[in-house]
Amino acid sequence: MKKILASFVFLGSLMFAQNANINLQITNSTIGVYAEGGITQNNIKARGFFLYNDNSNKHNFYLVGLKAEGNLIGVDLDNIKFSLIADFVHTKDNSAIPIGIGVFSYIPNISIPVFIRAEGEYAPKVLSFDDADRFSRFDFSVGYSPIVNGEIFVGYRNLSFNHNYNSAIYGGIGYNF
Repeated sequence: MKKILASFVFLGSLMFAQNANINLQITNSTIGVYAEGGITQNNIKARGFFLYNDNSNKHNFYLVGLKAEGNLIGVDLDNIKFSLIADFVHTKDNSAIPIGIGVFSYIPNISIPVFIRAEGEYAPKVLSFDDADRFSRFDFSVGYSPIVNGEIFVGYRNLSFNHNYNSAIYGGIGYNF
């Protein structure tokens, strides 16, 4: 029931999105789909991530949340965009509400549009539920925009409930619309 409700909330908010991004992240044993869309003019975005895990010992991973970025949080630098993140994450036996920060920037003074994106989140015991005692997530990627709204990237992701759930280097493609 939680998954269905979270999915409807996320999809409903994307229907009113002012700007959106979707990307696909692939490793040898996982496929991840990430989507985010602006829900207000003040840089608040709804976001979701689904990680299909081919490993029979691990279950799929779900993330639904909000991201506030730029001048909305009081930090607005020329080349760097900071964001505050609040999510709900879930696997079969674990759930958490982590809070974190994100950073996005294009590398200045080079002729091709190369970007760096990083996010980190943490949920202590008080924000972790079911069998989880804690949750942490770290995601870092470097990419290139070969066309105006498209991107190709490589990244590293580490998801941990009480122990390491998924730690992998991935490749991906994305599109902004």
